[in-house]
Amino acid sequence: MYPHPNPLKNKLAIEQFITGIYVQMDSPDSVEIAAASGYDYVIIDMEHGSFGLESVIQMIRAAEATAICPLVRVPSHDESMIRKVVEAGAMGVYIPDIRTAEEASRVIAATKYLQGDNQGTKGACPTSRATRGRGSEWKQFIEWSNQNVLVSILIESQEGLKNLDEILQVPGIDTIILGRFDIAHEMALYGDRYGSVLSDIFEAFATKAQEAGVSYVARLKQADPETMRKERDYFIARGARIFTMGSDRELLAKAFNQSLIPMT
Repeated sequence: MYPHPNPLKNKLAIEQFITGIYVQMDSPDSVEIAAASGYDYVIIDMEHGSFGLESVIQMIRAAEATAICPLVRVPSHDESMIRKVVEAGAMGVYIPDIRTAEEASRVIAATKYLQGDNQGTKGACPTSRATRGRGSEWKQFIEWSNQNVLVSILIESQEGLKNLDEILQVPGIDTIILGRFDIAHEMALYGDRYGSVLSDIFEAFATKAQEAGVSYVARLKQADPETMRKERDYFIARGARIFTMGSDRELLAKAFNQSLIPMT
């Protein structure tokens, strides 16, 4: 929250571990529970969630109140939507399905206010929610926003993988994510995102991200705790520092299944 620094960027700079969870339900409670459980961030998922911008703002408020970092996954590359979520107070933006370096450059520019030669294209309003209406502090605000709003891009297609080397050279990418499920679907693997094919693809993806100096996000399967610990250690050995632990829907479904006992 302005004018405080983004805690995720601080942790990334000193290579601390970061954990987060997707929020796909229209639920500030999910945000508060994630904060109370010790997560560092929530990804408020407008692409696959069942809510609009008004609910996003309420979930950002819940995040601010409970000191967890609110990121928003926008549904597309639409520059006006990127502007709206940043102006609503999102501390970072997840941008889906980047396929080329040109697309990456364009969406990153949409998160930045024009400042010096940064090529920022984000529309300006001095009295947005993010500024807390303090238009008189505009210069300080745009400097803060450009430094603190985290930009994460998702590679979710074979075309994106083909162009990964060029995409990783685009300035301004804070973190990068491999959309395993989308790629498995595109390859007619019926959602087998943790099978051998996608595991090999992820290995190559992670290696390239590390070589380019771009932090990548590892998603842990929701298995038993011992399996998750082994998987965590596997990714840590390959340079991972950022982990996503699934979604509120996924964890709730798992808890419901585990709590249902036979009645016969």
